[in-house]
Amino acid sequence: MQQSISKEDLKTYLKGIGLPTDIQLSVSVETLYLLTNKQFIYTFYQNTNAHLKELKPISLEFVDILHRLCVQKIGGLCYEHELLLYNVLKHLGFQVELIRCFIQKAGPYNPNQPTTHSLMYVKINKEIFLIDIGFGIRSLRYPILIDFQNLTNSYDLFPFEHFRIIENETLYSFQHLIDGSWVTCYHFFNPIQFQTQQDIKQDCQNYLASKQFLVGGDNRIQICKNTEYGKIQYLWFRNEQQFTAFKKIHNFDKATKIEFANYEDFKVDIKQEIGFLLPERTQLR
Repeated sequence: MQQSISKEDLKTYLKGIGLPTDIQLSVSVETLYLLTNKQFIYTFYQNTNAHLKELKPISLEFVDILHRLCVQKIGGLCYEHELLLYNVLKHLGFQVELIRCFIQKAGPYNPNQPTTHSLMYVKINKEIFLIDIGFGIRSLRYPILIDFQNLTNSYDLFPFEHFRIIENETLYSFQHLIDGSWVTCYHFFNPIQFQTQQDIKQDCQNYLASKQFLVGGDNRIQICKNTEYGKIQYLWFRNEQQFTAFKKIHNFDKATKIEFANYEDFKVDIKQEIGFLLPERTQLR
């Protein structure tokens, strides 16, 4: 069911992504690119909720996601970013669907692993665009125009941001070029299957409550703030015996890496750089 968005909600969203509240938006390719890129830059990804000792469901109602990402500016999981933009696009009249994804960087598709991500499928006239605005350090800063009958193109969106989609008889695989090699980030079904918003919300709650080992929820805290010039990412590999955390700044085609000696230094730097306050170390698993 489509959630109702008031005029004030839409103004809050537009202000939160750096646009004038009286801007005239139409169902067009230009609007699609504008909203995707602005939300990509003005909000940020963080997965700390998945690492708390006391795991709690989060509200995925539009107004609550809107408040967290655009008013409090505390970032959120991939599902929060996707559902925020999905509801805005629906409200504006776009033909947009949600696709369930399986993140499996360590190997081939495993049907026993839960779905832990989603992306958007938008159709304008006869053209199809995919949007993935919340995939941590590998989000798409723009929609990609895709022809599923001819998957020969790669998408070079920015330095360090090169993507492609390949297929077999049952799966599409979304890949990112890393150090000269194509690495699979996640899979989704071939032929494409659309899910309802309620399905995706349930996937998110299942992810937060899962007892299975999941990379995002059990291995590393990850924060990523995208910029017009690249991105600022933080990673802490929480299960390592020796404290292992770093900050990587991508500035066009330059990358700088800074390592941290302890959690407090890591926490202070994130607060100064992004304005986000990490939980106390005692609150984390």
